[in-house]
Amino acid sequence: MIALMIHNFPEGIATFMTAYSDLSMGISLGIAIMLHNIPEGISISVPIYYSTGSKSRGLFYSFVSGLAEPLGALMAFIVLKRFISDSLISIVLILVAGIMVSLAIEEMLPEANKYQKHKENLFGLVLGLILVLVNVLLF
Repeated sequence: MIALMIHNFPEGIATFMTAYSDLSMGISLGIAIMLHNIPEGISISVPIYYSTGSKSRGLFYSFVSGLAEPLGALMAFIVLKRFISDSLISIVLILVAGIMVSLAIEEMLPEANKYQKHKENLFGLVLGLILVLVNVLLF
């Protein structure tokens, strides 16, 4: 849950900065993030449910983890609102993208490969890339 909260915080920053610059692009990014948050919520709530037997506890921790995104957006607004420019938006989005790609390659992919499902991991990676590109092209 903590790892996903750390992951969600920069997503909130990226969504805010994108929406501030271009509302339609911000909505597109928000939809993409919303869709990929569904399995994130499941990955938090299911283990908690199986370990505690409490559905409400699993949902609560998923909800708390999801709050990191609006918190990231709020922090970006508070700290950066006076300095927002096209250049700053570009720099922040580049930094957030770098953080996400680094986390995925250095942390998540090796963890997934421990389960010896290399073809499935590669398929998921390629499918995710395609879905993001299609989303960006459509919106």
